[in-house]
Amino acid sequence: MSKTEQQLRSMYLSGTVSIPPRFPDVAEISFSQINQINGQIFITATQRLSPKLVIKRSFFADDVTSLFIPECPKQVDLDKGTWLEGKALADKVFHSMDKDVVQGIIYVREHAQSMLELEAGLTAAESAQYYPPLPEDRSVDHYSMNPTGKLAGCY
Repeated sequence: MSKTEQQLRSMYLSGTVSIPPRFPDVAEISFSQINQINGQIFITATQRLSPKLVIKRSFFADDVTSLFIPECPKQVDLDKGTWLEGKALADKVFHSMDKDVVQGIIYVREHAQSMLELEAGLTAAESAQYYPPLPEDRSVDHYSMNPTGKLAGCY
């Protein structure tokens, strides 16, 4: 039983999320290895959305199933460019480690772990009001049936 290239690509893309998440956006895709963590390999997608906003998403290389490098990053057409999956993707990662950056789209398993980094130019007032969800925040722990004993800010 033989499979066409298009059928295999469909299998690689099944159960994935595209990064960046909005088509036809592309990101700067870089490859790095962190020796302190058992030589773990990371693929990072960096989006420079404006002069004051940069979003970086890093994934374990094993969770990235495909990489698409468009011929023209300003006019992305999924039929015009290079698709890398399987061995071709592994070779690209190996040869580009800590040096090459490409403009493209990565496809990552839906359940993959990620590290999200945000760089934002904000006013002091904006930054004072912005914060990530904290472990004991009601917006995160609203389902907790065993509260820690703090009610309405009282001890």
